[in-house]
Amino acid sequence: MSHRILIVGAGLTGLALASGLHRRGLDPLVVEQAPIITEAGWAIGLSKRHLVALDRLGITERERWGGYKSDRTLLFDGLTGVVDHVLEDSPIMFNRSDLQLSLLEGVAGLVRTGVRPSALTDHGDSVEVEFDDGRRESFDAVIGCDGINSWTRLHALGGPEATYTGTAELRFQAPNPDQSLTVTAVATGGDATLAYFLMDEGRKLQGIMFLHGPEDNRRELTLAQLADRFPAVAGPLIPLMEIMRTNPQSFYTNVRQAVVDTWTRNRVAVAGDAAHAMTTVVGQGAGAGFEDAALLADLLTTPHLSVPLALASFEALRKPEAQFLQRYSHDISKAMSVNTSPRKIFTTDPGAVSRTDQPAAV
Repeated sequence: MSHRILIVGAGLTGLALASGLHRRGLDPLVVEQAPIITEAGWAIGLSKRHLVALDRLGITERERWGGYKSDRTLLFDGLTGVVDHVLEDSPIMFNRSDLQLSLLEGVAGLVRTGVRPSALTDHGDSVEVEFDDGRRESFDAVIGCDGINSWTRLHALGGPEATYTGTAELRFQAPNPDQSLTVTAVATGGDATLAYFLMDEGRKLQGIMFLHGPEDNRRELTLAQLADRFPAVAGPLIPLMEIMRTNPQSFYTNVRQAVVDTWTRNRVAVAGDAAHAMTTVVGQGAGAGFEDAALLADLLTTPHLSVPLALASFEALRKPEAQFLQRYSHDISKAMSVNTSPRKIFTTDPGAVSRTDQPAAV
């Protein structure tokens, strides 16, 4: 099999797909518009089915990833301090930048940085791509793994643009101040949701606050001021509040999603956030991208299966579940904006969310 495949974007999904194809005997070209491949060191959670997808891709050496699995996740009513829901099976939390650099190691020779497509023409039996450095090359398939603002989705598949979800997000990190902490905690408070994760083998704590409302809502407030919105926090959330009152460096973003009707067209496809960017409240985005990569690697290397049929099969198999996760995540985000009781928020049948397990709480 000698398919020449272009992967647009060297994020987690693109590098995982390149790794899976490389292990199956193909050498795809990965182009990344950034001059240096780097990623913020935020936490991402991977559950059982996401690790199975990595196994299918041949990405089995994960000892250096430094993951951390909490004993359980306690869900608090943020206005009373009462624990009214517990998730017993927490995902494994990893440092996103560690994952990306680890994935890059195995395929670094296939990656071309500082370049992106500028035009694309599907000739039926091949796809001609012009790059912004003036090169022009032909490929058997083009897979856009280029994120929520995907060039491939916008210019090759006709959109759509990503839209605001009604929730902004604020993240910050600090050393774990209490090594006895072995649980994750979440507090829902109506117009805001507060949580933390443990990562880097429990040595680091990542705090996160979801701010429900219009774009840029409460962007002007400091973390210390936002801490005052949760006067009844209790238990393991107390160290998080103490960290917030020191005003550590933080990152604010308006959370967007892209609900995409068309994932594939002949020899062009999108995957990962380019296909199904979703809110982060159930922590499924990165893992869903790994599932995309595993299925694409399988289909694109299936003997006697043409590229157009492989990509059409990918859309038929993955889009229903990915879009269900989008809806589920969006519904949870909306429920958080009006409810304080996690027991009232997390009422969706877990079996409908996945064939194997339930999404993380956030």
